[in-house]
Amino acid sequence: MTVHATTTAAAALPPPPDPFDVTRLALPDDSDADLGVRELLVSVPFRKPSKEQFFRVHPDPAYRCVGGLIELKDDDAESFWVDRSLWPALADEPTFTRRQVVTAVTRGGLVFVWGLRMPGPDGKIPDWVSIPQEAARVAAGQWTKLYWDQTQRRHRIRVSEHMTDAPTWPELPFPELLRLAFKDRTVTSLEHPVLKKLRGEV
Repeated sequence: MTVHATTTAAAALPPPPDPFDVTRLALPDDSDADLGVRELLVSVPFRKPSKEQFFRVHPDPAYRCVGGLIELKDDDAESFWVDRSLWPALADEPTFTRRQVVTAVTRGGLVFVWGLRMPGPDGKIPDWVSIPQEAARVAAGQWTKLYWDQTQRRHRIRVSEHMTDAPTWPELPFPELLRLAFKDRTVTSLEHPVLKKLRGEV
């Protein structure tokens, strides 16, 4: 090879990348996956779906149950998980209620647990109970939105015909999701501070 040919070939090669070019240091959106990193789920909110967001409900029966809750509506607005052994003793407590608790996720990936109201002792199911239950049933297979129509004074359900992506569910089993949702709000004794407060003892 002549000197001219060698010079021409060298000139055709691209310059080596600049190790100090900061634009090359920006990580892509999936950088965590590339680095072998996954998010650790440390908190799960207990709430109803937001009226602005589409959501899905886990279709597996293993990710739902009937739970007993103490629901406070004052400034604290907190919900406490009640151990099954205490349900009979709290039957006459106005803040105690049973809920159908399901696992749900928003399209943005926020996992939450939702407590659906259940029929009363008379077996009647008013719209404000039946419509959210229907939304949960539909959301097991479609991206769904549940919101309150102030004009009609009832809940309404919408589904998306365009969102076909599957939800990403957590790997944790349902009991662990409940533990994260109620980790510092679990009532296992009748001497729990929240029950003593409700009885007027503190």
